[in-house]
Amino acid sequence: MMKIIDLKHRAVSIPVEYPVVSCVRHSEKVVFVLLDVVTDAGITGISYAQAFHKYGANAVRACLDFFKTVVVNEDPRSIEKIWRKMWESAKLLGQGITTFALSMIDMALWDILAKSMNQPLYRLLGGQRTSLDVYASQGLWLVSPEVAVQQAESFAAQGFKAMKMRLGRENSQKDLKVLAAIRKAVGEEIEILGDVNQGWSVKQTLEMAPKLFDLGLYWLEEPIEANNLEGYMVLMEKLSVPIAAGENLYGVGSFHNFLQAGGSRVYTPDLQRIGGISGWKRIISLLENYNVSVSVHLFPELAVHLLAGLNNSEKMEWMTWAGPLFREPLECKAGKVEVPARPGFGMEWDEERIKEYQI
Repeated sequence: MMKIIDLKHRAVSIPVEYPVVSCVRHSEKVVFVLLDVVTDAGITGISYAQAFHKYGANAVRACLDFFKTVVVNEDPRSIEKIWRKMWESAKLLGQGITTFALSMIDMALWDILAKSMNQPLYRLLGGQRTSLDVYASQGLWLVSPEVAVQQAESFAAQGFKAMKMRLGRENSQKDLKVLAAIRKAVGEEIEILGDVNQGWSVKQTLEMAPKLFDLGLYWLEEPIEANNLEGYMVLMEKLSVPIAAGENLYGVGSFHNFLQAGGSRVYTPDLQRIGGISGWKRIISLLENYNVSVSVHLFPELAVHLLAGLNNSEKMEWMTWAGPLFREPLECKAGKVEVPARPGFGMEWDEERIKEYQI
């Protein structure tokens, strides 16, 4: 029997090409916690989570130390058993940071399982698609119309057929001005997605959404507070435009509540908030039964395997933040990403680069 013998973790801070400027966050660096789940069989599973700042990273790492006492000596291939054991052990601590840590361990266990079978993860999950269409998400933050146009034209020149812009400026008319400028620059054929990062009220969303969609916005993501289900129900009742949600929902229950209430038409689960890949497997069956559109929030290195298992999905979010962590990072060419055929996630840490970023 294979056994888990150690959990090793560290934190890194990576500069980003496009500074993050949104309703909820301003940053020129992204902080990640990296995890290695070590086994006695010489197979190590890896994963990462976004921690937002060094204090968040310290909190996640403390939770990983707690879960180490739960998972050491377990067979890493007993993923469901370990997932439930972690969930029960953290029940009194609540969700949030504990879910981040649980999800990281779960993702690393799936990496171990696929490596132990010498298969890429997407094959274990029944996936057949070998490439995915993506949308550019690393730029188009709350910048000036001139900067936004420059970035949008660059993405279009790289072959992206879709891109995401952020909304939520203090003056809403500026949001409309930026969208109009981007649309004029890239033409009608490119999809433009909008993300408000929870920056508006229900009233403001009702006022802005029709104007945005008149300018050809493809979807409107998280316009209001993420858990305001009643608010999303109002938006769905009064608007005919696609509303996207889900990246800040925790666990299966939250998604079930949204689905039952018809709170959104597009869902973008976040792997570090839903319990990793095991959480994804629980949630995706619900989403497919309700016949809604699906993508994944961030984590392109894992999302590419998960979405390859769906016959149909929204475009995958392409974010380059974690790329410097890996020896052979994912590559995007002409708006498409190939699914790695290497065992597991197909990723190995670039230890020399990581040393440069470690905090």
